[in-house]
Amino acid sequence: MGRRDQKGTLPHRRWNGEAVGCMTPIVDRRTVSGALAAFLAPALLATPDRANAGASALAAVLDPPDGPPMACAGIIARRGDGSVALRVAAGVALGPAGERAFALDQPFRVASISKMVAASVFVPLAMRTGLDLDADASDLVGFRLRHPAHPDVAITARMLLSHTSGLRNGPSYPVPLGRRLSEAFVIGGRHYDTGGWFGPAEHRPGAWFAYADVNFALVAQMLERLSGERFDIVMRDALFRPLGLDIGYNWSGVSQSRRARAAAGLHREAGHWTPQVDVQVVPAPRIAFTRAPESPDLEAGDYRLGDNGFAFSPQGGLRLSVTDMDRLVRMYAAGGRWNGRQVVPRAALEAMQARVWTLEPARPNGEDDGVFQSYGLGCETPMGRPEPRGDAFFGADTGDWRGHFGDAYGWITAMFWNRRDGRTLVYALNGMPEMGRPPARGSCLTAPEETLIALALGA
Repeated sequence: MGRRDQKGTLPHRRWNGEAVGCMTPIVDRRTVSGALAAFLAPALLATPDRANAGASALAAVLDPPDGPPMACAGIIARRGDGSVALRVAAGVALGPAGERAFALDQPFRVASISKMVAASVFVPLAMRTGLDLDADASDLVGFRLRHPAHPDVAITARMLLSHTSGLRNGPSYPVPLGRRLSEAFVIGGRHYDTGGWFGPAEHRPGAWFAYADVNFALVAQMLERLSGERFDIVMRDALFRPLGLDIGYNWSGVSQSRRARAAAGLHREAGHWTPQVDVQVVPAPRIAFTRAPESPDLEAGDYRLGDNGFAFSPQGGLRLSVTDMDRLVRMYAAGGRWNGRQVVPRAALEAMQARVWTLEPARPNGEDDGVFQSYGLGCETPMGRPEPRGDAFFGADTGDWRGHFGDAYGWITAMFWNRRDGRTLVYALNGMPEMGRPPARGSCLTAPEETLIALALGA
């Protein structure tokens, strides 16, 4: 599964109760190519020469001569002093308002960057309340959490945050609203899946890295039990409001005006762009849930606190825009400060950025798909190992960069900062195929991502 949060199968996937895989296809390749010139220019903030170069490079990403086309993209890069080096959007987006030029302030599903954002609230709360990240997490998740092959090994919050817990996404992922997350881990539970939520016996908890969304469902459940508030509300009050952001998990707390401008995730099928998620959005203040079939009408008021950490999709369901990502990453780069206020305590942010797990190629200790060579607490901590399956995403100083990638429903995203010199980079690319992705030359990323990063770092 790599850096992606787990998805269903096409066609006829159901998302938040809506069949989306069989919707009417939109926008052919010629439409995208013909619209690029009109859509690129207004979003650029740079010198004319740099604007022309940026427009040309982004056009090549969206409509390459020898690779799959992309639907739209947006990128913001800043220098160490916070000034804008590059700010550009291109292509077309589909959403509740129909087809339109993609804009940097359009919200979309950001995928696994959601995990790092969730950790930015959980880790400070754990520090503030004295929670031992290395203690047994069972009490805070509300049931005995053990790998059946290692009943004497306590699974801890640190393991969950660093994907070293020994857990995997089970066949019935995600556990829907109306059911308890414990049903995936207790023998006889409706979601136990004959132990499908646990890794192989030889992958002892704490000793093996395997990226799995369920870790952050459990983190969200712990956050609720530790705070006494729903996950989405804690996130809003602790982070989104202090930053002045109109964003939220599964659209929770997001205004109607922003929902109306949503950009759907797109895949290319039979020569057309087909929406996968968010072509339609529930009206405010409703929240988009994955519901159990026997409880199709459940809403937020029916949710039982601390019962199912999957409910608000902490693993990948955050809706925000490229400009929102830019504000978040500037806060991270500033040591957790925004507008003179310490939003995330520096000590918590430093703990997130410290390497908890590092791949040892000579003595395998984790799943190696190239993207994850090292990981902190909900934060990617790249090593800068060279090609062909390495993580030298940002060149020679890759080891100074921190952040997270996202990959789901056609959206490829990144939010990174350089902890040494303060540079920041965020991007979103829509339309990436599931299979047959064009490879990058200098790392394990895709060719379009490599181009976006080179464009940003060269600005």
